[in-house]
Amino acid sequence: MKTPFVNIHTHHINNIDNEGFIEIRNINVDNYVNIDVSSFYSIGMHPWDIEAHNLEEYQEFIKRNINDKKLLALGECGLDRAISTDFERQKRIFIKHIEMSEQYRKPLIIHAVRTYPDIIATRKETKATMPWIIHGFQGNEQSVEQLLRHEIYFSLGDVLFKNPDKTKRLLNIIPKERLFLETDDSKTDIIEMYDKTTSLISVDIDELKTIIFNNFIKVFGDIWNGIQGHNC
Repeated sequence: MKTPFVNIHTHHINNIDNEGFIEIRNINVDNYVNIDVSSFYSIGMHPWDIEAHNLEEYQEFIKRNINDKKLLALGECGLDRAISTDFERQKRIFIKHIEMSEQYRKPLIIHAVRTYPDIIATRKETKATMPWIIHGFQGNEQSVEQLLRHEIYFSLGDVLFKNPDKTKRLLNIIPKERLFLETDDSKTDIIEMYDKTTSLISVDIDELKTIIFNNFIKVFGDIWNGIQGHNC
């Protein structure tokens, strides 16, 4: 198999018919009863949405669909100190996601705004062992160093274009074996994200594809191997 481009978090179906791409589409909790199963997906209760939705219904959906081979991860979920939603309530919902992640052996894709210390503290508190991926990471070098100690991965997106100088500094300290790229809600193609990354660090695109695909296998290996075996 040709080494694919991996888009670890997207809100759009971009390259579903192209075997050279792996994409994990984020499903908004509003739409979880009408999932387009043509794509790999993750599903979670975003901190922005938890006041409007029923946790029990969401948990029941996960239980019913947990064996769907297209469901690769839970999330996005997480903690956000820039919104008015009660923080303790956010944390309770986040912990429910962590419990399901551990029970069903699904990695977590995490939304974090001004909450990296809280994310670390919650990982310690819950004794979580599954990989966590902080999507759209825009933290500083100190945050990277702290998060690295806790089996946490970093996914970079628009920051590559909005703040390339900062991103270059981040890429110099984020170990390549903890790196992912994403398009999130933007219209930018994932290939552009790879191209921009190669312009900031000294790797060519084939090497970068191999690095990130290897990270994907490390995080999603059991799930992915099951899919590949099923397709054989």
